[in-house]
Amino acid sequence: MADNRDIDAQRDELAVLRDRVRCEVVLEREGYRLDRAATAQRSAKNLKFRRGEGEIIIVNHGGKGWWDPTNPDRSARGDVFKLVQHLKPGLNLGHVRRELRNLIGLEPSYEVRERTKPAQAGQVTKRDPAWMWEHRNPPQSGSAAWRYLSEDRGLPDRVLEAAVKQNLLREGPKGTAWFAHHDNQGSLSGMEMRGPEYRGFSTGGIGKRLFRFEANPGTQPSRIVVAEAAIDALSFAAMDRFSSNTLYLSTAGGMSPESVRELKQLLAATAKQPEGRLVIAVDNDQQGDHYAAMFSEMAQEVGLWNGRASPKSPGSDWNQVLRARGNKESVTPRPFRELAGSATSTTPIPQVAAGWVDDLKVRKRHQSEQVPMAAQATSSVRRSGSPSMGGR
Repeated sequence: MADNRDIDAQRDELAVLRDRVRCEVVLEREGYRLDRAATAQRSAKNLKFRRGEGEIIIVNHGGKGWWDPTNPDRSARGDVFKLVQHLKPGLNLGHVRRELRNLIGLEPSYEVRERTKPAQAGQVTKRDPAWMWEHRNPPQSGSAAWRYLSEDRGLPDRVLEAAVKQNLLREGPKGTAWFAHHDNQGSLSGMEMRGPEYRGFSTGGIGKRLFRFEANPGTQPSRIVVAEAAIDALSFAAMDRFSSNTLYLSTAGGMSPESVRELKQLLAATAKQPEGRLVIAVDNDQQGDHYAAMFSEMAQEVGLWNGRASPKSPGSDWNQVLRARGNKESVTPRPFRELAGSATSTTPIPQVAAGWVDDLKVRKRHQSEQVPMAAQATSSVRRSGSPSMGGR
C-alpha cells in the first residue's frame, strides 16, 4: 500500500529509524549472536556477530553501521536499512520501514554464540546453563553467596529462602549468586550472575529471557513488577506491602526480541485479570526513563493499567533504597509513596508508589479531609484501560 504521508514526514521517520534502531538488534532478531572471542571487546569499535558457518557481520559506528567481511568486494555495508535488505534481499524500503518500527528503542542483549566442538556420545558441555545449574547448590545461610546477598545487598532471609524454594538461586564461584532466567514454557534459559567480584550473564543456552519471582507460586498473577536486575526485583519484593498475586520480573538490562515477545505475552495475560496492573520498577536515571517508556507502551498495547515507581535520588536503584532503609525485616515497611520520586533531575516523569492501586481506604480518608488526592493520583500515573484508581 502506498505511503500517502508528505515527503517531510517520511524523511522524519527515516531519520528516527536510522537513529533509534541498532544494527545489533536487527542481527539478534535474525539469529546472529556475538562471537565469543569478541566478548572482551564490547567497547571496541567493531563487534563480530555470527550465524551458522561462514555467516559473519561486523557492527561498527556504535550500532549505526555494519559490513560483511565475507563479501568478496566488500560492497555489503551501510546503515540499518541496508542491513535489513542485505539479510532479506526481497524487501523494498517500505517493507524495511515496517520491520524497523517494531525495533525502535530496543537494546541488544549481546548473547554470546558458543563455538564448540561436536560433543562425543554422552558428553555434556559444561557451558550449558542447565548443566551448570544442576551441578551447583543453592546458597544457604552462612555460605559466601548468601552473605553477599544478605549482608552486602541487604536482602532479607525470608526473601532469599522463598527464592531458593522456587529454585531461582544457585551459588557460583567466589560468592557469586546465580539468578535463573526461564522462558514462558518454564525452561531454564540462562542466569544473571552477581557477586563481589563479578557481574554478567551466562554464556551458552538460549540466553536472556526473564527472572521470575512469585509472591504466590502456582497462581496467575494480577500484578507484575518489572525491574532491570534480579537483585532489584527481590529488593522491591522485600519492601512491597501489596505483594499478593504479584510476579516480580527482571530483564537483566538489555532485552532480546525473544525477551520482549515473552514479556508482552505475560502482560497480555495479566491484562485479563481483575485489577490487572503493571509496576515499572526501574532505576532513577536516563536508562530507567528509556525502559519505563518501553514497558509502558507494551502495557498500553494490551490495555494493562500501568505506572512507574523509581527511587527519589537520581541514579538510584531499588537495592540502594533497601540498604538505605536498614531494618530489612520490618513487618510494616514504609509505603512506597514515601520512597518514589522523580525519574531524573532533568527529565521529570510521573512516579507512583507500589501500592497506589489498592490503597482505596487511604484515598477515601484523605478525600474526607478535603485533600484533592484524586487530582494528584491522576497526574502521577500513566493508565491504559483503567477507569479509576481503585480498580476496574
